[in-house]
Amino acid sequence: MEALLVKFSILAGLFGVMGLIGLAALLASVIWLIIRVANFDSMLPALLCVLVAVGLTAGGLFLSPAPEGRAVPPLKAPWETLLEKIAALQDDKEDKEKDAAEDEPGSEPGDSEDGEAPPEMERMEVIRTSAPEREEGESAPEPEPAAPKAENPPEDGGAEPVSAEQSRVLVDEVLDGWRIRLTLPREWKDACVIESNGAYLDFYQKASRLDYGGLVFFLMVTPSPVDFEEYVPMENPQIVAEKDGVALISGGPTDIQFNYEVQEISDEYTRMQAEIPSILETVEFERA
Repeated sequence: MEALLVKFSILAGLFGVMGLIGLAALLASVIWLIIRVANFDSMLPALLCVLVAVGLTAGGLFLSPAPEGRAVPPLKAPWETLLEKIAALQDDKEDKEKDAAEDEPGSEPGDSEDGEAPPEMERMEVIRTSAPEREEGESAPEPEPAAPKAENPPEDGGAEPVSAEQSRVLVDEVLDGWRIRLTLPREWKDACVIESNGAYLDFYQKASRLDYGGLVFFLMVTPSPVDFEEYVPMENPQIVAEKDGVALISGGPTDIQFNYEVQEISDEYTRMQAEIPSILETVEFERA
């Protein structure tokens, strides 16, 4: 019954109401024509009815609205459907294995498939002092010697390619509850000593630090807005970052901080000062 209704709806959409009436009249007219022929009666009335029925059917066919076309997806072979199900199962299995690997303790999102983690940027050592302020004339503690470089030059004597992570070193320190992250050129690893007393982050030239102070620049966290007149005179004071009513400021010494009698030390100090703006561009400042 349901199939019959579907077929009737298709027929009604094709011919319309007028066409259906014409089809019914055509069927009745043909039967009437057959009966009159069998009885040897005149066929003219039956033929007229047939013509009228054909006209109604043709009119309904042309005047009925065209049915809406529906895009029918192409049929797939059974083996294609089976392959799609197998591929979906494999993708689901890979996703589960990936999620399980990320949930394992000690795993990082950037770990490779063979279990080797990508190389991290080398961190710069920070010497932490207990006293928030140092009196004039007080010598700073002797820095620990830097760890020797583990370099393996290529056998053919050529230079090894240096990545962005290998060309810089990372400084990660907390001042007054704010985390400060920045990167330094790799040359600073052996030329610079960093000290932190919880309020200041000082960057010294190692060669002139003990005898001449050697301060290149410093970072300090202070309430915002900043009034630089409240602080002792400093060279090139500026606000590096500012958020939530707190500012990270940078400055340098106003007097000579290096051994100007040795040209090599003087040139190195001048070069380090020239690299301060590019270093400050790498600063990340957020709550610890």
